[in-house]
Amino acid sequence: MNNYGRYSQAYKKAAVSTVDQRKLIIMLYDGAIKFLTIGIDRINKGDNYEAHKSLIRGKSIIAELLASLNLDQGGEIASNLQRLYTYMFNELIEANLNNDIERIRLVIDLLKELRVGWQGMQMPQETGAAQTTVTPKRGSKNINIRY
Repeated sequence: MNNYGRYSQAYKKAAVSTVDQRKLIIMLYDGAIKFLTIGIDRINKGDNYEAHKSLIRGKSIIAELLASLNLDQGGEIASNLQRLYTYMFNELIEANLNNDIERIRLVIDLLKELRVGWQGMQMPQETGAAQTTVTPKRGSKNINIRY
């Protein structure tokens, strides 16, 4: 890898590590939507191998969203998201096995709807309220949250 590639990779890592939680979730939704859309395109072109790779990448993002849920603190919303992510994950397994474009489109539509919801959500740190530090379920990095 040349110096440009290393610098570019370092920049991307820094950008992700400094972005707030809502923006990171939106980025994950964008990535999943992108890979699933590519998967549909590859199925339509008869390129099953590339379709499979794209669907696996989209499914992996959904798995990460599922794994990052904090059911203890998230309450009913986290439980509902858990069921929804599990449903999408299972739909993508079936879609990948059968090249089922309709199932992929359904998952894309759900992701787009969730994305709109997250975009419209005002996170507590944006309101200028009191601040607390929370250790996320996964990893050891603390996240500052205001409420």
